[in-house]
Amino acid sequence: MKKQSIFLILILFALFLNSCKYDFILPVETPPIDNGGEPISFATQIVPIFTQQCNSCHNSQAPMLTASVAYAQVVPAYVNTGAPSSSKLYVNAQSGSHYAKVSATQAALILQWITEGAKNN
Repeated sequence: MKKQSIFLILILFALFLNSCKYDFILPVETPPIDNGGEPISFATQIVPIFTQQCNSCHNSQAPMLTASVAYAQVVPAYVNTGAPSSSKLYVNAQSGSHYAKVSATQAALILQWITEGAKNN
């Protein structure tokens, strides 16, 4: 009886050890942005990303996506130039938490624009 108990405990212990699993999560690599030394333009490079992504759901609000109105509403609420990678604009766009996930290149462009100071240009 004692041998059977030890055997049962060893089997349970082996099953316990085999039940553990760890999935490695690899970080997403952001492609380098080469803008020819020029700063990223909010009006010509950033706004079109959101016009393309957001018009599918917010098509009745399309006039809001003009560069001047978008900048006034987006930057104060969603951009943190002190910690660009934690800006709500970048995090939401990269993760797709607001239904539309941008490509890695577009996310890198948004991050670069925020890193450059999120200028209204």
